[in-house]
Amino acid sequence: MSSIVGPAIASKTISRRRGRIRFLCLGATGLAVAIGVAAMASAATAATTTGPEMSIGFPSRTASVAGPGALVSVKCTGSADRACTGTLTVEGLSESHSVSYAVARGERRSLVVPLGTERSFFDGIASPKMKVVAETVQPTGSSVRTARLLRFK
Repeated sequence: MSSIVGPAIASKTISRRRGRIRFLCLGATGLAVAIGVAAMASAATAATTTGPEMSIGFPSRTASVAGPGALVSVKCTGSADRACTGTLTVEGLSESHSVSYAVARGERRSLVVPLGTERSFFDGIASPKMKVVAETVQPTGSSVRTARLLRFK
């Protein structure tokens, strides 16, 4: 009786192992195919997607407060032969203060952001840091946000 039971259990174990091996091989093959498809999709996306065409940069780490507003130095960079247009915002006060801009490509300019009644905030503080955000409109209609923490003097 033991000779009949022994070979039956052994063949059942071998068939289970073969099933597991086939399952593992199919799983590995499916994973390899999925990785290949994802790699091709990301390569296609990278080929068709370019960086932002136009954006505003902040060439200086400081901005100054003069008169009723903040003077922020900006520079327009990009691949298109057009101007950077958008909105520059100083954040960090009780309100956000903004100004519209149009800066030619390659041009460096100081923009004046009106501070209104919050101008007096800068009188008693030595060199506060504020977040400045430029939102540049692209030819496609979307926009690119560039932000930097500037020290105001």
